Amino acid sequence: MAGRKIFTNATPYKMNVTLVIRKSADPRDQAGTKDFSLSTGESSWQEYGNSVDIYLNGVKLAAYFNGELVGQQYIIIVRGSPLDNQLNMKNGVDFGFANGSFYMTTRQVG
Repeated sequence: MAGRKIFTNATPYKMNVTLVIRKSADPRDQAGTKDFSLSTGESSWQEYGNSVDIYLNGVKLAAYFNGELVGQQYIIIVRGSPLDNQLNMKNGVDFGFANGSFYMTTRQVG
């Protein structure tokens, strides 16, 4: 079974999201990416990877507003790091926006 998480856009902007998928368990290896968009206030379950490649290596965000393209990325480089645990031990990912930049929180859903 592929990896599966719910992503929520709690920002006032439509955003494009790219999931960076880990190949097996080693953060040095990539298994590809998955792109999707979230409108303001939208939540969406997303499947990624496959039965072996179930971990995320990162998340990239981009939004266009006020004549600017603003982006933020979170990339794991060490297994067991706080970001690795945050992205791969919870099944809910929420995106917010404050002081001109995005932020990400995670939670366990049902």
